[in-house]
Amino acid sequence: MLGLINYFKGKKYFVIIGCLILSFVMGSIHAFSVLLEPIETEFNASRTLSSLTYSISLLSITLAVYFGKNIYYSFSPSRIIFLITILSTLGTFLSAHAHSIFLVWIGFGCLFGFANGIGYGYSLQYAAMAQPGSKALMMGLVTASYGLGSTIAPIFFREFIKFGGFANSMISLTMVLFISNLVVLFLFKLTNLKFNPEIEEENKSKRNAKNKYLLWIMYGCSVSSGLMCFGHALGMSKIFFISSEDIYVVPITMGFLNMTGGILFSSITKKFSYFKIINFLTFSNVGSLLIFFMIPSKSSLLICLFLVSISYGGTIAIFPPMINKIYGRNFGIEIYGFVFTAWGLFGFFIPLLGGWIFDIFASYSLIILFLAILGTIPLLMIKLKNRIFFRS
Repeated sequence: MLGLINYFKGKKYFVIIGCLILSFVMGSIHAFSVLLEPIETEFNASRTLSSLTYSISLLSITLAVYFGKNIYYSFSPSRIIFLITILSTLGTFLSAHAHSIFLVWIGFGCLFGFANGIGYGYSLQYAAMAQPGSKALMMGLVTASYGLGSTIAPIFFREFIKFGGFANSMISLTMVLFISNLVVLFLFKLTNLKFNPEIEEENKSKRNAKNKYLLWIMYGCSVSSGLMCFGHALGMSKIFFISSEDIYVVPITMGFLNMTGGILFSSITKKFSYFKIINFLTFSNVGSLLIFFMIPSKSSLLICLFLVSISYGGTIAIFPPMINKIYGRNFGIEIYGFVFTAWGLFGFFIPLLGGWIFDIFASYSLIILFLAILGTIPLLMIKLKNRIFFRS
């Protein structure tokens, strides 16, 4: 038995498998649109207050990624998984037994959200460390696995909500988190790969540090529509009378396309520049939003949701390796933590704004138009500043 364990040590592909499992389970947080109405029913809450749960979770994810560098280098992989397990299971367990939406904000929003951010951010960097020659692909696979989790989770949530409402879905999620994290812990123990800084990259790391503000604006504007659509997919679908039998196919398909976008666009970074990929994703995103705004219908809604999902998946997959390539892995983790705060800030306000607009006008048209305008900003910035970093 000891010989078998020694054989597995250093087998870095077990690290990758563990990272994929971890990101897959954490991706369940983005199936929130399935939980939106059950929360409203359970706590007699408005769409705005229910949406705030998701907004808080996105903010918590952001804080975890922002402080990620300090966390990743301070603890061993095993202790990281232990921390994630404690926070995530405590959060979902608290949500399952909540008697007010305030406790759901704390449990699902703060605790599970923060654990989610640690798990996702750590998986990105740890998988890239395991295969340094294929960083973009490894990060793309982790992002895709995160998207796959959001694909499967609606099926999972739907079935458990049927037999016990929101509380039952949270109890079940607690069990899944605990078991899956034990598996990840075992895989990380087998390989014993340490999360160490790369000294040789330090000379190039400080280059163009001021450009992180441009990346911040581009990233926030690029992901806003995806965050809004993932948070309100079911609510948007019900406006166009998509049947209750078919409606759950929408977030499932969105999650699958999010995953597909992550794999596809991270795999072509060696053939196409980041500049060209971001241009294409932005055109796809803005175009789909404008089609839905100008021709509102069931068909244009589905086209919009599905294209936004692909664009979102591609965007979140290519930004981490792009930043790592520009700044090096050590400083890149810090820069990515800063840029990722845009994801949290926009993720906090955009779904909340969408819920508030819906409460007032019973329509999502205004938020869709706002997102289309917001989505053009990366195009303008690329035109003005493409010489800075997209040739990297």
